[in-house]
Amino acid sequence: MKSARLSAVIVVLGFLSACGGSAQPAQISPTPSPGPSPLACTSAGTASANWPAPESRTSTAPAIVSAVVNGDVVTLTFDQGTPAFEVHPQSTAHFSKDPSGIPVDLSGTAGATIVLKGFRGDIQNYAGPVSITSSGPRLLQVYALGNFEGVVTWGAGLSGAGCANVATSSSTLTFHFIAATS
Repeated sequence: MKSARLSAVIVVLGFLSACGGSAQPAQISPTPSPGPSPLACTSAGTASANWPAPESRTSTAPAIVSAVVNGDVVTLTFDQGTPAFEVHPQSTAHFSKDPSGIPVDLSGTAGATIVLKGFRGDIQNYAGPVSITSSGPRLLQVYALGNFEGVVTWGAGLSGAGCANVATSSSTLTFHFIAATS
């Protein structure tokens, strides 16, 4: 009887060894560290310290140097610093041009308005394309809606309810459109 048990133990140990198993106790893995925190919606931001006051700007060159769309991200580059901004999500992709009120329908079923403040009101502050399409999946189209009384307004057509996580650097605002969190 003892030899049958011993043979069974040897067979089991041989099998475990062949499968890469071991007779050692299992190691407890450390608790995994949490992944990167999910992006959060940004509703507003203040102007950077090096954003010039409208009355101190002497150049008539546009303050917005470029608007670039890549996937769900819009990057606005400025000549100096970054302006104050607000992002207003909305349930439709229907917008109005500022100040005329002319309706503008963008691609998508939802949208967001980006309001930039602190520009000169007597010049054109952006000279690039008015409408820029995107490959999404959330951001489908960006449209320059207005440049009136020192406020520059953009509309973003989205594939569904969304908001923007905004990152700032020395002279850029980067709007990453994400699903709206409840």
